Amino acid sequence: MESQSEKVLLFGPVFSRRLGRSLGLELVPKKVCTMDCLYCEVGKTNYLTTERQPYYPWDLIEEAIFKAKESQEIFDVLTFTGSGEPTLNLYFSKAIYLAKKHLSKPIAVLTNSSLINISEVKEALAGVDLVLASLDAGKVETFKKVNQPHPSLKLSEIVKGLKDLRKIMKGELWLEVLLVKNINDKVEELRALKELIEEISPHKIQLNTVVRPPSYEEAKALTLEELHEVALFLGEKAEVIFPKRSLKERETKGELEKKLINYLARRPATLKELSMALGKGESFLEKIIKNLLKERKIFEKEYKNQIFYYS
Repeated sequence: MESQSEKVLLFGPVFSRRLGRSLGLELVPKKVCTMDCLYCEVGKTNYLTTERQPYYPWDLIEEAIFKAKESQEIFDVLTFTGSGEPTLNLYFSKAIYLAKKHLSKPIAVLTNSSLINISEVKEALAGVDLVLASLDAGKVETFKKVNQPHPSLKLSEIVKGLKDLRKIMKGELWLEVLLVKNINDKVEELRALKELIEEISPHKIQLNTVVRPPSYEEAKALTLEELHEVALFLGEKAEVIFPKRSLKERETKGELEKKLINYLARRPATLKELSMALGKGESFLEKIIKNLLKERKIFEKEYKNQIFYYS
C-alpha cells in the first residue's frame, strides 16, 4: 500500500459532458463518506463518518493545487471530488481558497450536500464557480433508504444548508438527483422532492439513474423515457444527464479496448485513473488490461510504488 507521502491526489483530466476536461482533486481516501448510497459506483462505504479530519496532509494538497496551476492548459475545470465526500477533509476550505487564488480556471465541487450546513464549508462553496450537490429524496424515510446516511444527519438540515448556500453563492448550484427504480421514483416521492427543490431554487436540476455497477444489488435503473417523464414533472430547470447511449446498449469489448488504448496513448495512467476516465469498475478493467498486456498492445511500468499503463 502506498504511503500518504506517495499518494497522488490529482487524477485525469476526465472528459465530462457537463464540465469538459475535468481535472479531479481527491480530498478523502476510498471510501470515507457521510453516506453509503445504494447506487454508489465507487463501492460500499467502509468508514461512515461525519467527523472532519485532515485525511491527507496539507502539504500534499498544496502540492497538488500548484501542480494543477502549472498544467492549466490540459483541463477546463478543477473539480474537488474523489472516492468519498470531499468536504470531510478539514483542509477543504483552505484548499478552495488556495485554488481560487492561484488558478485561472473555474473551480467545481462534487458533494453529497451532507455538510453544507457547516458555516466554514458553506462559505467556501459560496465562492466557487460551480457546486454540483446531491439531493435524492424528499422524505426522511426515503432519504435513509437510498442514501443510508450517518445517523447524525438530518434531511431538514441538509435542505436548509442548500437553501442558505443558494442565497449567498457567487457561482451556480446544480442539484443532482439520482433516481433508483421503485425507491425514490414514485409519484408521492417525486412530489415531496419537487417541493424541496422549489424551496432551494437551484440554477439547474440534473437527473440520472444507475448506469454503472452499484454498491447494492437492489439499486436498479430507470429507463431513459422514465427519466424524461420525471424531468417534465420537475419543470424547465430539469434536464436528463443520462448518457446518450441507452441502458440496453453496451460497449463491445473492442470499443472499450480502443478507448483504453487511445487514452493511454495520450498519457500513462494508473488503474484508478482509467476507472475514473472510462466509467468502469477497477476489477472489470483489470481483466481487459491483462489481455492487452498479454497481446502487447499496452505496457506497464512502476513509478513511485504505483503501476502506470501506457501504449
